[in-house]
Amino acid sequence: MVPDGHTEERDRVCCSGTSSGTTQQLRMDTKIQLSWTAVCLFLTLPGAPTHASCPVELKPPRVVVRYGDSVSVNCTSSTDPEGMGWEATSGGTELHENVNLVTWTVESLIDWTIEPKCYINPQNGSQCTETLPVILYKTPDSVSISPLSHSGPMMEGKEYQLQCDIQNIAPLQNLVVRWYKGNETIETQRFNDSTKESVNMSSTITITHRRYEGEVEYRCEAELDLGPEEPKPSALSKPLKVTVYLTPSPTTSENTIKRTIAPLVAWDAKWDEAFNYGGKICRMPRCHVGTGKSYQVARE
Repeated sequence: MVPDGHTEERDRVCCSGTSSGTTQQLRMDTKIQLSWTAVCLFLTLPGAPTHASCPVELKPPRVVVRYGDSVSVNCTSSTDPEGMGWEATSGGTELHENVNLVTWTVESLIDWTIEPKCYINPQNGSQCTETLPVILYKTPDSVSISPLSHSGPMMEGKEYQLQCDIQNIAPLQNLVVRWYKGNETIETQRFNDSTKESVNMSSTITITHRRYEGEVEYRCEAELDLGPEEPKPSALSKPLKVTVYLTPSPTTSENTIKRTIAPLVAWDAKWDEAFNYGGKICRMPRCHVGTGKSYQVARE
């Protein structure tokens, strides 16, 4: 890029009160000197504009591309520049003279860190550029769920951890992980990570089961939130089925434990009705399991 030499000379003159390297003091009347001082103060203030924005337009102004797909963006200028082109690690072009449109095209985009720039060389002035925002994404190869440091059934009232493993996904800052218990969303996680390349990622949650939940099904989902007007590709794990057992008390007999962790029974509204049990009117039913065995069902 061509540096803006006029800006450098202007700042030097303003700060020193001299021009073209001479040391002779500028001779001005009072009014002109005050006006010149005001202009210098404005031009040397932090954030003061040094040149107009680059007169180009990108269509579309940003792109979201799946890893390995093609992409094409037009850069047009509202002026008649001496020349313009694209700077990019993939799809860059040479300088095109006497045109006001150049196109950046890549047949298969696989560069995670690419930052394409459209540049123009105006008839009068210095070169300027406009950077194209690019989001290159990849959906995961697989999403799976498993318990951490545990196998087999789980006891009610105790804490356990589940892990969701996501293989080869990008970018992380757009990743949203949702956890489901049955059809209910129980947790949503986002990641503040600027890594652009595809990586393996894990998400964990802590769970506790209630009494008489019986068999519970968990799933996790990996979604890429790429913007309000962009697709939201996602992948869902296979369900993890967990059997919940009751935690026996110290006085519970072995036979009672066997009966308790037998097939668990969900509460039925009909059981609120009174019934006759051994000549007594009862409201707590006793459920028959097999021959000569029974256990009580409590509502939580």
